[in-house]
Amino acid sequence: MSGAPRYPVAMVYLLLACNPSTVAIGGDTAEGADSADSAEVGLPGDTSDIPGEGFGCSPSANEVAIVEGEQATMQFACTGSEGADSWVLKSGPAAAEFDEATGRLTWTTDLASAGEWVVEVQAVAGDKREDGAGTIWVADAWDERGNTPVDPLTYTYEFGLPVVHLDVPDNIDQWSKYEGTFTYRGEAHTIEAQIRGAASSYYPKNSYNIDFTPQDEFRDEDEGFPKRHNIVLTTLFDDNAYIRQKMCFDIWNLLDGTHRIETMFVVVYLNGEYWGLYLLGDHIDGEWYEDYGHWEDGNLYKSVDHAANFYSTYGGNKSSWHQGYEKKEGLPPEDFSDLDDLVEFVATGSGADFESDIAARITVEEIYDWWALVLYTEADDSGGKNAYFYNDPNNPMFHFAPWDFNHSLGQTWQTDREPATYDYDFTDANNLFERLLASPTYGPVMRERFADARASELAPAEMQALIDAYIDRIDASARRDWSKWEGEYRSYGGWSWRNNWTEYDEEVQYVRDWTDERWAFIERWDP
Repeated sequence: MSGAPRYPVAMVYLLLACNPSTVAIGGDTAEGADSADSAEVGLPGDTSDIPGEGFGCSPSANEVAIVEGEQATMQFACTGSEGADSWVLKSGPAAAEFDEATGRLTWTTDLASAGEWVVEVQAVAGDKREDGAGTIWVADAWDERGNTPVDPLTYTYEFGLPVVHLDVPDNIDQWSKYEGTFTYRGEAHTIEAQIRGAASSYYPKNSYNIDFTPQDEFRDEDEGFPKRHNIVLTTLFDDNAYIRQKMCFDIWNLLDGTHRIETMFVVVYLNGEYWGLYLLGDHIDGEWYEDYGHWEDGNLYKSVDHAANFYSTYGGNKSSWHQGYEKKEGLPPEDFSDLDDLVEFVATGSGADFESDIAARITVEEIYDWWALVLYTEADDSGGKNAYFYNDPNNPMFHFAPWDFNHSLGQTWQTDREPATYDYDFTDANNLFERLLASPTYGPVMRERFADARASELAPAEMQALIDAYIDRIDASARRDWSKWEGEYRSYGGWSWRNNWTEYDEEVQYVRDWTDERWAFIERWDP
C-alpha cells in the first residue's frame, strides 16, 4: 500500500546537518534543529523545484509488519544508478528515531500504536534529491493487558489486508438472522448476519452470511470486488495453509471466465476481538446471477448432501428426484418441478435423447469445467453436493456454480491427508459426469477441455504463481491467525485423532508439492 497514510503520522521536517546523526521525532521539528538550517535545506515546503533534483536513486525500504509493543526497524536504500550521501526524514511515527547517515529508522511501539504508518524520506546527494516511502504495519495487541482497543472506523488495514469489524449478538446461530454492524474502510453498516455451514457451524471460528439492507451494499474497488448486497465470510479454521478455498475459486474463474466467484482475504475482528484471517466472497444468489445477465428471480437450488447425484438411487430408491437439494430462491418455494425434470432426464433418459437434448437443458461447458475443477483439486465433497443450480423458468437453461472447498488440494473435510495419486473420476458421485464422459458427442470434448486446461490454466507454473501471490499477501496475517488458533485447531474433536500435524509453513509447502504431484499423476493417468 502506498499514498496518503490511513492513520495519522507526525509530520516533521529535519535539517540536513553537515555531520548527519541519529535524531528523534518529537514535534514539528527534530530535537536540536534550528530554523536557519531548516531554511537552508529548503524544508519544510515543496522540494520539487530544487535544482538538480533526481540522481538515479529510487529510495525504497523493507515493508515491516509487527504487533504493538514490538520494535520496528526500517532500512531505506537507493535502487538505481547512484547512492545517497545522506537521508532526510520527512514524516513518520512521532516516537521513532532516524539515522540520517544510514537511512535507518527504529521505533519501539506501545499498546496504542496499531495502524498503518507511512514513513516518507528523502535521499540526498549534493543538491540532488529523491523522495521515497515505506510502510509499517502495526497490528493490535488485542490480548495484552492494558491494550488500547482499536477504533473500527479508523483501524481499516492490518498487515496490508482490509479489516472487517463485525459486531453481532453472542447468541447468533445458523437458524435465524440477527441484526449487527459491519464496519469496513471507515463506514459502519447495519446488516443481518447468521452462522453459515454444516460441519463448520461447530467450529470455534465460524463462517457467516452477511446481508446488507436493500438501500446499502458492500463493495471494494481497490480489491476488485463488485457491489453486493449479500456476502459470505468463510472461516479458514480447517485449513492451516489458509489458501485452499480461494485457490479453488480462482481455479474455477480461470476455467470458466463467464461466471466468476469473487473472493478476497480479510482480517476479522468479532465483537472487538481479533478473530483472524477470513475469505470474504460472493454469496451465490439471484443478485449474483443477475450480474451475469440472468433473471434475478429465477429458481436457485443447492445440493446439500450426496443424494444429489443425478442417479435414480442413493442407498436405495430416492424419495423424490430432488432428494439431496434445497431450494434457496424462486417461487413457489415448494416447486422443484424443473429440477426434478432435469435429474430424471439425466438418470433415465435414453442414449439418443441424452445426445440430442442435454445441451438444451444445462450448460454442458460449465459441467466440463466443474469436472476439471474437482478432478484436479480432488475436491471429493464438491463433485456432487456443495453445488448450485440456477434456472430461469421463463427461459429454461440450467447453470452451475461450485461451492465449499475445505476438502481439496490434498486434505479431506476432516483435514486428513489425501494422496495426489487418487484415481477417482467422480462418476460414481455424479451421473451427469458419467453420461457426458460416455457420450460420443460430449465425452471427447470434455476430456480435451481438461487436457487443454492442464497445459494452460492448470499448468504447474500457473498454480505455483497463484500460491506465491497468496502467501505474499497473507503471510503475516496467516502467522498471526495460527498463533491464535493453533491450539484449538489441533484439539478440535472433528480431527483431533490425527497424528500428522503440520505447522503453517509446512502446510503451504505440502500444498505446493501436492499440486505438482497431482498434475504429474493426471498427465500419466489421463482420465
